[in-house]
Amino acid sequence: MPIDQEFEKKLKPVARSEHGYLIWGPGKDGAAAESDEVKSAYEAAGEKFEPLGIHGTYVAVDFDDCVADGACLPACPVGVFEWTKNPGFSGTEEKLDLTDKAAPVRESDCIWCMACVTVCPTEAVRVDEALVSVAENAESSLEE
Repeated sequence: MPIDQEFEKKLKPVARSEHGYLIWGPGKDGAAAESDEVKSAYEAAGEKFEPLGIHGTYVAVDFDDCVADGACLPACPVGVFEWTKNPGFSGTEEKLDLTDKAAPVRESDCIWCMACVTVCPTEAVRVDEALVSVAENAESSLEE
């Protein structure tokens, strides 16, 4: 199930990450919910499996569709992504487990090459330069 190509029209910004990017919700049951391996990883980690929403705006990762494959991390030539549970690391071997997600922590560094979109096996990544202004406007509505 690919990321919704119009999420910014259907969802609302619900929070800001510790890295400053927007989180859009509500989340949904996506590809991660359909993966027995991912669900087992949550159980093994003692974490509740729940919808997480879309992280980022112009470099957006649907955490509900992300299955922690990690292909986007080394594909990105400017290092936009890093692991949520292993901050500062962006190698596929540095993923802690299948509950880890590739977060767009340096969203503003994106050069619009689309490498991350191309390699994502679940099509959980969307890159759209036109959404920079959407992010700016959404940030002001989040602050209200």
